[in-house]
Amino acid sequence: MGNIQSDGTSEDLIRSFVQVGCAEVHSKTLLEKYTAQLENGSIEEEAVNEQVDKINDTIDEINELAELRRSIMLRLFDMYEGDKDYWCLVKHLGIGAYCAFEAYQASDNDAELLNIALQANKRFVKAMSRFLGTEITDCAACFADFIKARKE
Repeated sequence: MGNIQSDGTSEDLIRSFVQVGCAEVHSKTLLEKYTAQLENGSIEEEAVNEQVDKINDTIDEINELAELRRSIMLRLFDMYEGDKDYWCLVKHLGIGAYCAFEAYQASDNDAELLNIALQANKRFVKAMSRFLGTEITDCAACFADFIKARKE
């Protein structure tokens, strides 16, 4: 096993890269919105330069978020001896699981949406286990306890 610094670091980094990845996707959505507004003519002529600035700022934000997410994922990966082939799968499943949970939150307690979110999270946990090369449990406290036991 790699250089694990604390029992809680792994869980926090997993949550962090998923959240930063979600912000990256949100910024991409804003970029699409701003670009569409410009392309479909819904921006007044005098506001075009301001809209172009918003687009450029959003592109910069996406690049900064991607760089941050990558650095978090790399730090997490370097803590273990896992399989780098799962890099993209982990990224997509983590963001997908979170988005599925947001769909449930936006619903009126739709049990099917909750089940979808839970199933997506199970796939994420399975892929994350392969990415890190160690079993990830659904419960963060259990995972911390497992890591602590492996260190002893």
